Formats: sequence, C-alpha cells, structure tokens
Amino acid sequence: MVPLSSQQRVPAPRRCKGDPALWEDQANAHIAPLLGLPELPVVVFSGYVPQPGDPKVPLMELFSAHKWAPILRHAQGRPFAWIDDCIPPRLVRRSVLRADRLLLPVDPAQGLQREHVDRLLRRPPSRAWPNPWAC
Repeated sequence: MVPLSSQQRVPAPRRCKGDPALWEDQANAHIAPLLGLPELPVVVFSGYVPQPGDPKVPLMELFSAHKWAPILRHAQGRPFAWIDDCIPPRLVRRSVLRADRLLLPVDPAQGLQREHVDRLLRRPPSRAWPNPWAC
C-alpha cells in the first residue's frame, strides 16, 4: 500500500463539455500511480447517449446524476466503488445497504483523502450479501 500524504498533488483533470472536470482516462495517469494502483478500467461519461433501461433520475438531479447510468452499465452487475465530489445524496443513501456498491462522496475543497482509500480497502464492495430491498 502506498501512503497518500497531504504533500502529494494531482494535476487538474481535463475539462470536458457538460461537466466542469472529468478525469476519465486521466485518473490512470495521475491518481493510480500515487496510490500504487495498476491501470484500471475507465467509465466514459462525455458523449454518453442515454439508452433504454437506464435508471430513472428525478428532474432536479439530472445534471448531478448524469454519471449514474454509465456507471451502472459499465459495472454490469459487478461490485463497484464510485468516489467523486458530485454524487447525489439520494444515490448515496440508497446505496448504503448494498454490499455490491460503495459510493464515497469527496469534498471538492479537500480532494481525495487517506480516509477514502482506507475505507475502500477496509470493506471493498462485494457480492457477499445482495440485499433485495436496496435499489
């Protein structure tokens, strides 16, 4: 495990149309080496076209939840973690009882902290106990 110290700085992500900042494939170049991670799969949000069967998102959350459908499609039922500074609180609340997903909101003023990495390592998402009542 590689410690994430407060002295380590990560360059700003590229700017994309529709989102003020998306890391997408840049996370593998800038964040993964700081955490000692191998290259990981990337969910592409820019240019995503809604598809039949995408989860319904309330009108007031369309902008903040625009990443949800691409993430669920990419996961294809596999366990996943979503660490971001723009996760709708409703999605975080609905995912708390799910062992197969972990949604970790990050304060944009603080950025990714050691506690986020520790939380993910302590109890990563798994298929351990699917909860039929959680959405």
